[in-house]
Amino acid sequence: MDHNDEILNLQFKMTDKGRIDRIGDLYTTYNPSVDIEALRQKGYLLAVEKMMEPVTMSFDDHDPKVIAYWAKLGMVKEFHGENVPMSWSEYECKTGFHWEDTNNDGPQNLHKQWTSFVPVSAFQEENRERRYPTVIVLHGGFNPKSIIDGWGFPQEAAKREWIVLAPSLELSDLVEEMLIQAEELYPVDPERVYITGFSYGGFMSDRNALERPELFAAAGPCGAPIGCNDLRQMAHSPEPMRPFDEKKSAHGRRITMPVMNCYGNLDGNRFPIFDSGRNADGPVHYQPEELVNGINFWCEVNDAEPVSLKEVMELRNRADVSAEEQHIGIPLASDCHRTIVADGITNYIGDIRSRDGVVRMRIMCEMNMPHWPAPEMIRQLYDFFEPFSRRNGESYYNPVRSHTLSK
Repeated sequence: MDHNDEILNLQFKMTDKGRIDRIGDLYTTYNPSVDIEALRQKGYLLAVEKMMEPVTMSFDDHDPKVIAYWAKLGMVKEFHGENVPMSWSEYECKTGFHWEDTNNDGPQNLHKQWTSFVPVSAFQEENRERRYPTVIVLHGGFNPKSIIDGWGFPQEAAKREWIVLAPSLELSDLVEEMLIQAEELYPVDPERVYITGFSYGGFMSDRNALERPELFAAAGPCGAPIGCNDLRQMAHSPEPMRPFDEKKSAHGRRITMPVMNCYGNLDGNRFPIFDSGRNADGPVHYQPEELVNGINFWCEVNDAEPVSLKEVMELRNRADVSAEEQHIGIPLASDCHRTIVADGITNYIGDIRSRDGVVRMRIMCEMNMPHWPAPEMIRQLYDFFEPFSRRNGESYYNPVRSHTLSK
C-alpha cells in the first residue's frame, strides 16, 4: 500500500449522527466518474490529506489534539452554545415558520451551537483596536459543524489572520444572532463579514446573503448553483429553511451583493452549463435554462448584463471560444476569464462585470472534482472576498485589496 492508498483509507465523521466515511469514498463510491489515477499522479491527494488532517486525526473535534492542531496554525478554536437548546415550537410562535424535522431530531438542530476560529493575535493587547475580516462558513446537510475543520476554510483564514465562525443552525436570523454574540467576544470587523458554505451550506449561504444583505460584504455559495428557483420557493427541507420572501431580499430591494460560485465539473454534472442535464452518469439536478436563470437572478442583484440562454446553447457547437467558456459553458468577455492549475487540478474561472466595470460575480469550475471542497477553491474565494466591504448598508470595492490574479 503506497501513501496515496493510505490517504484514501483515512476516515472521518461525515454526518451529525456519527456515520464514518473514508476519504476514498468521496472520489470513488460517491462519484465513479472521477479519474482517481490523475488525482494520485498530480499530487492532489496530498493536498486533501493536509486539508482534512484535523478531521482524520480524531472523530471528536473537542479532542486536545485537534485544539493543538489549530494552535500550531495560530488559531484559537472555541465552542459556544452547546448547552443552549433550540426550541422549534418557540421559533414557530415567534416567526410563523413550522419546520418538519425529517432528520429524526438530528443533533445539529437541537442546540444553538457554533464554533469560532480566531487568530491568536486578536487576543494580544497591542491589537486591541484592530478589527478582523470574518467568514461565516455553513456546513452541508446532515454534516456536523465539525466538518468545517476539514474543509480548508479555517486553514486559509489562519494564513490571512481572518476569523471563521461555523454555526450549526443556518437560518439567517439565527446566523445574525450568532454574529452578534461573536462581535461581543471577538474583534470582528462589521464592514468585512463574508458568508460561504458547501453543499446545503452553499444553498444556505446563497439564501442568507439574499435575505440579509446588510450583514454581509460578499457571498460564496459552493457545491451548489446560485439563485435557482427551487431554492427560493422551498418551504421545507432536510434541515430548516423558511420560504423565501423575494420582495424583502437583496434582489427585491436591489441591494448589491458580490458573489462567487464554485463547484466541480463532476458535482451534479452542471458544467458546462450548456450541457447540464444531458449527462446520464451521476446525479442530474438542473437544466441549462434553470442555471442561466439563477445566474441572471444574481446579475440583477449586481446590476450586470444578463447572460443570454441562446448564446449559452450556441457555445456547444463553437470551436472559436476560450477554454473557460467551453468548460464553464457561458459566454465571457475577453478580459473576464482565466485558468489556474493548483494541486494538480485545473480550475476555469469566469467573471461577470457590473455595469460600473467592477467584477461582482465570479464562477469557478474545478475539473475532475466531485461534491467536495478543494484547497484552491477556498484560496480563490477569499481572494474574491478581500476587496469588498459594506458600510451603512452600502457595498464598497477597494481595488488595493484585490487579488484577482492570484495563482
